[in-house]
Amino acid sequence: MKTFKQLVQPEVLPDAFDAAIYGEEPIVELRQEPGLINITYTFPGFFVSDDAREVDGDEIPFTQLNIAAAGFLAESGKPLLPSFGRYVQIPPNHKYTLAVEKSGPVHFEDVLVLPAQERLTDSPDQDVAFEYDTDFYAGDLVYPAEMVQVQGPLFFDGYTALLLHVVPFQYNPARRQLIGYGKVSVTIQLEPVADSDAPPTIYDADENLEAFGNLMLNPSRSVVEHLALEPTLVTEMVTLFRGPEYLIIYHPGFVRAAQLLADWKNRRGLRTQIVAIDVVGNSVPQIKEYIRTRRQGLSQLRYVLLLGDVDMITSELVAGGPWGDNVTDYYYATPRDAANWQDLVMPWLAIGRIPVRTATEALAVARQIIKYEKQPPTAAAYYKQMVFAAYFQDNNFDGKADRAYLQTMEGIRKHMVTQGYNVDRVYVKTPGAPAPQFYIDGTPVPPDVVAAFVDPATATNRLVAASNQGKLVAGHRDHGDIDGWSHPSFKLPDLNGITSGTPTVFFSVNCLTGQFDLVAPTESFAEKMLRISGGAPSLIAATRVSHTWLNNDLIKALFDATWGGVLPTFPGTTASYPVRHNRLGDILNYAKYYLPISMSGSVDYVKDHFEIYHVVGDPTLELWREAPRRITLKSWFEKRYLHIQLNPVVKEGVLTIWYGDRLLRRLQPSATYVKLALPLEEILETPEGEPLKLRVCFWAPGYRIREVQPKLVVAPDALRVMDAPAGAVAKTNGDGNGHRVEKKKLQKLAGS
Repeated sequence: MKTFKQLVQPEVLPDAFDAAIYGEEPIVELRQEPGLINITYTFPGFFVSDDAREVDGDEIPFTQLNIAAAGFLAESGKPLLPSFGRYVQIPPNHKYTLAVEKSGPVHFEDVLVLPAQERLTDSPDQDVAFEYDTDFYAGDLVYPAEMVQVQGPLFFDGYTALLLHVVPFQYNPARRQLIGYGKVSVTIQLEPVADSDAPPTIYDADENLEAFGNLMLNPSRSVVEHLALEPTLVTEMVTLFRGPEYLIIYHPGFVRAAQLLADWKNRRGLRTQIVAIDVVGNSVPQIKEYIRTRRQGLSQLRYVLLLGDVDMITSELVAGGPWGDNVTDYYYATPRDAANWQDLVMPWLAIGRIPVRTATEALAVARQIIKYEKQPPTAAAYYKQMVFAAYFQDNNFDGKADRAYLQTMEGIRKHMVTQGYNVDRVYVKTPGAPAPQFYIDGTPVPPDVVAAFVDPATATNRLVAASNQGKLVAGHRDHGDIDGWSHPSFKLPDLNGITSGTPTVFFSVNCLTGQFDLVAPTESFAEKMLRISGGAPSLIAATRVSHTWLNNDLIKALFDATWGGVLPTFPGTTASYPVRHNRLGDILNYAKYYLPISMSGSVDYVKDHFEIYHVVGDPTLELWREAPRRITLKSWFEKRYLHIQLNPVVKEGVLTIWYGDRLLRRLQPSATYVKLALPLEEILETPEGEPLKLRVCFWAPGYRIREVQPKLVVAPDALRVMDAPAGAVAKTNGDGNGHRVEKKKLQKLAGS
């Protein structure tokens, strides 16, 4: 079913290349010198597999082409050709020219390349029609005319980058002739531009998300030095950044939930503010203007939450999508709108929506988010458990998959198992179809995968049981609808069986399960999953019908963002990093950035995915990757000084000092001992038996948050007593009158 075809002779390959290990995966070599970037792509070969299709009653012997780690040039009904894409960083305010060289051609005759099926969706109601442009296939021409496509410059996470796609083939459909090139060299010549309209590169080193470099061929932040160019203004004035990192826009009826969530995020060290939609203005232009204005310049703003349903906080309806109008919050998180359907606007912020309708629902969701971060499950096994659900679709009843749902999940599962995770399989096949034999690309289905299939009823029961047990992550690939997953079936009524209270984060990658513009009381799968106790503290899902192949790429990138290594990096020496802090909105944005890499030729479908996929819930929810670690925190107050002792000192840890609900100080400690002066303006008393109102919180990535109330120390020998849990009382001086504690008016301490 699957045969390897060679594109280069062994002597052309690098000395260290081992075909048994690397197979057909491309080899990328990068050279940077003054004003120039040279990239050499070596394509050892490719796999072909028979993929006959019935067209107008006749069986046509198409051939499928595949290269590991490559995406595709995909235009509906035209030949589907492998295409290798990655971002290439260039200095800000530079223009570029491109030069391409290729090795001698290798010809393959009588090859009828399978046409791209770009109209396939994950909707169970789709009437599938085979896409075959017969006029194009009759043409005596070379496709694509240009083997290298470039887009950009694009701007994200402080990078300025070009998107390069290299197709190592050209195809003549009329002659059925495939022409391959084993080596392609691309040279990018750079030249500074005096008057550029590019946005200034204002880079906050503390907010580097790290993982976005996985998608680049040259991820180093010091690209200007590598290219030996004149210095370009790249602002790293971290101390000048201002404003909140997280903005919660809420419906006035949900102010308690907004404040509760903001207080919690601030205690975790994430600078958070709330604002009512009445202040913002409840129209699409007003919301865009408000958020974009808050994001511009030296702003720390990186996350936005819309707290309220779409009739309470307006969502945008974007016309002209491949499958109709899209309801979306996406362009609230971009620097501008898309000019047309070929215009990809990259995310500027991470955004989420909690689509609730009552104050009770809003508080319940906020509390569930806080519980997930503050009181995660105590069982160590929880942090090693996942569940993957997928469908082996075999409508031809020939033992070969029609789509790559299950193969995609098995590829991710293989990586997660190597990382020490236990991933339960919940797999079903087309009812009545024979035992699975081959994936869609002709790869045999392993025996252990075949043995994992269960009947539909058992699969549903297992998903309910897994949700009750609680899993770190649940992932799904197949069809979906407003009411839930199609195969294996997991629908709204099934969610009533989830009663344990143990959370699971869902990557619900399918059609419509995240739709949040339904007329009440109708609700979608994601909306209900967000509300129920023990459901999802937040999840990722689509608001509209979605593209089958891009969905496969999206879910791979979601896992790569959290557990680097699902997607390979290039050149081979490039390290793979997870997204910093594992925040759900950043994870989704990373996956969106990957989509243009995975597919070229159909920008409108990528744009559609940008618009329809959302975080349903909190974009700053920090997904646990492993069991949370613990830190020792001790604090005491003596003679106008607050003393703090912590162990260990954790990189990126944040201390916050509070008086009641007022934040006094926020700092990132670099030593195990911290001493802070709290200057006093007015003498206040802490009567005997009452707790001190001071509170010290410490948060660090991967750690449980620690919160203590400092003890009042009144004598030198009292230093041996340094810690007290929340609610401890002030220590007296022994005379029964209580110790008078000096404290300043806290209004002047706010913001210090």
